[in-house]
This record gives sequence, structure tokens and C-alpha cells, in this order.
Amino acid sequence: RFIPKGQAIEELSDYQLVQINWYLNSRPLKCLNWHTPIEIFLLNLRY
Repeated sequence: RFIPKGQAIEELSDYQLVQINWYLNSRPLKCLNWHTPIEIFLLNLRY
């Protein structure tokens, strides 16, 4: 989806990898009751 087939991950810049990571972790997910992975991670840091 984010990296074309056949392209090595090593060819991507750090900035591009951070953008992909941020997009995936800031998207609400149904399995998390429409919370984002970042929200769940931060809530679990408190305990």
C-alpha cells in the first residue's frame, strides 16, 4: 500500500518511514473501539 512492490525498504528515507508510521498509528481502528494505536499506547503507559 505504501511501498511499491519490488522496492526495498532501505531505499526509503527516514522521513518517509516516519510518515508511514505516523499514518498507521494515528488512524482509528474498529478493533480498538475506534481509538488510535497511539491513544491506547499512551493510556497503557500510565499503568
